[in-house]
Amino acid sequence: MPERSTPQNPGYEALSDALSVSFRVLRWVMVLLLAAYLLSGIFIVGQNENAFVLVFGKIAGLGADRVKGPGLHWTFPRPIAEVVRIPVARVQSVETTTFWHKEAPKPPTMPGGPPPPLPVGPSIRPGEEGYTLTGDANLLHSKWAVRYTIDDPEAYAFHFRYNGPADDRVGEDVIARELDHAIVMATARFTIDQALRTDIEAVREAVASELQKRMEALGVGVKIEGVDLLDVSPPLQVIDAFNQVVAAENERSEKISAARGYAARTLNEAQGQAAKLIAEGQTYAQRVVSEVSADADYFNKVCEQYVKDPDVIGRTLLQDTLRRTLANVEKDLVSPDSKGQFELRLQISREQKKIGETK
Repeated sequence: MPERSTPQNPGYEALSDALSVSFRVLRWVMVLLLAAYLLSGIFIVGQNENAFVLVFGKIAGLGADRVKGPGLHWTFPRPIAEVVRIPVARVQSVETTTFWHKEAPKPPTMPGGPPPPLPVGPSIRPGEEGYTLTGDANLLHSKWAVRYTIDDPEAYAFHFRYNGPADDRVGEDVIARELDHAIVMATARFTIDQALRTDIEAVREAVASELQKRMEALGVGVKIEGVDLLDVSPPLQVIDAFNQVVAAENERSEKISAARGYAARTLNEAQGQAAKLIAEGQTYAQRVVSEVSADADYFNKVCEQYVKDPDVIGRTLLQDTLRRTLANVEKDLVSPDSKGQFELRLQISREQKKIGETK
């Protein structure tokens, strides 16, 4: 006889269907969660950045693949992997006020009056105010800033800067300390006048050179782009004396410049007058030589004619002499002498007149 099928409980069938649907939904949820987890490993490296992928704390990849350049990348999300970003192309800066004086509150300024002097104590208080010692044993206050870029991302990230997500300013602090060290070493090579006025650029270059040497010795992957001197000042207790010295030196420089200008102007005028006199002398000499040469030529020609015919040339020369002489007559007087004969007296001027000017 065939076995008879036992009827199933409707509640059991409903529970079975619900469990089947729940497992299917759970499976799709797990697939979606896994996909979302894997997609969360996509990261973008900016144009001014490099990145490293740490898998269980170690850098992933070999050779050039260890450094991730700008673009779209993927890695396993946390906690398997971690992305460390390094701003390599961006110029960063760090300032230091370690050697600056303590900023005292400014007293109120009266309307229309000059700014009142800053209240200062009788001396510098070590530990509260910063300063450096110059080569001639003077004190100097200064503010500095350094501009740098990262030229070795791996050294900067793992040998120098990176000690965990909460330690991002370690690199800047180390650079600031090394900048302070370079300032102390460099300013000790200069006098107070050089550091304050005459050789400020040389002091700045010395600080930059010393800081770059320190960075290379530490191997921190940092390249110094430049060091800037933001402000410099003598101690506030003696700043008035320094200002008086500067004012006196400026006045001295102005007077020296004025004297040099007067000397140059006088020399130029004297050279101009000398050149004028020399030119006039040369012109006069040429004119005299030309006149003498012309007279010599005339004499030679007359002499040749005189040898040929002395009487004619003699009368011609006499007439020419009389004509030139009479051209200078200013007065003529006609008076009788003791014998009843008339006598002609001529008053001749020393200045020779032109023939056209005679009457």
